[in-house]
Amino acid sequence: GWFALPLLRVGCVASALPFGAMADEQKIYGDSKVLCGGRFISGPDGRSCIASLLMICAPSIVWQIDVGSFLYKEYGAFLSVFNGILELASLWFLLATALSDPGIVPRQESFTEQYDVRTKSFRMKQPNRYFDIVLRGHSFKLKYCTTCNIYRPPRCTHCSVCENCVERFDHHCPWIGNCVGKRNYWLFYSFVSSTAAMNVISLATSIGKIIFIINRRTSEGASVGGALIGAMGEAPVTTAMVFYCTALVWFTVGLCMYHTYLLSTNQTTYEQVKGTYSDGRNPFHRGVVRNFRDVLCAPVRRRYFDAEKGSLRWPSAEVKSSVRDLKMPVNE
Repeated sequence: GWFALPLLRVGCVASALPFGAMADEQKIYGDSKVLCGGRFISGPDGRSCIASLLMICAPSIVWQIDVGSFLYKEYGAFLSVFNGILELASLWFLLATALSDPGIVPRQESFTEQYDVRTKSFRMKQPNRYFDIVLRGHSFKLKYCTTCNIYRPPRCTHCSVCENCVERFDHHCPWIGNCVGKRNYWLFYSFVSSTAAMNVISLATSIGKIIFIINRRTSEGASVGGALIGAMGEAPVTTAMVFYCTALVWFTVGLCMYHTYLLSTNQTTYEQVKGTYSDGRNPFHRGVVRNFRDVLCAPVRRRYFDAEKGSLRWPSAEVKSSVRDLKMPVNE
């Protein structure tokens, strides 16, 4: 027999039933949490975002009160305002990433519920585990996801935490409590970049304040060692900020540099860790500038589904009727 698989554009859902014909009890996404009437979507571990929020918010407030006020008094408001903007940007991008749909591909009904219009019968056997295609001159194996009942498009991976197939899956971030994928990667990269910049400025200015106090004390006749100890005692909060920022700067800046490298080569974290393109043949690499533009500046498509109602938004029945069928042999 033959299985009729509507071949939509990459990333769309294949189903032999009309769109919207899924049973009411059929859930079209995994364990993600839907908030505010479907406006926001987070992972099942979304509460971990609160810890990250506090790790950024609390030190930012302390910096503004202690170091920011010092900078404003001695050098003007520029650095205090600029770092304040970075702090707000970091918090906003963190929340936006944590509460956004990363690119969830809706689930379909079990293959036993799929009606084959050619044979006028329901499927009795699971579709082939793999399906070969050629994209941009490179062969890909589309894997059939037995959880979501779809063939995963290229770069789409099933997240074992959220139990969703996610387009251009990068990774599931435990600090954010959500997947990072096609729809929210630009938000995640903006969060990482703004946090790294804020961390560097906070560390540099905190050290600058300590040096300012040391210079003042040495000019009064104290030794360098004595001036250092005196400065730490005079500004204990600033000293704590130096140690805190030093502990984090390696992680935030390193993460920013790592994802900048991934962007420049058009790889995801998942692909880079697995060594998918270790042979140097990456069909998605289009040059550094175009890679950045494609990933960070491309329009973000709307969601495939209405999370509150649990119904598909698109492709619509009209779109489905305009695409061609692809025949796939099914082993008898």
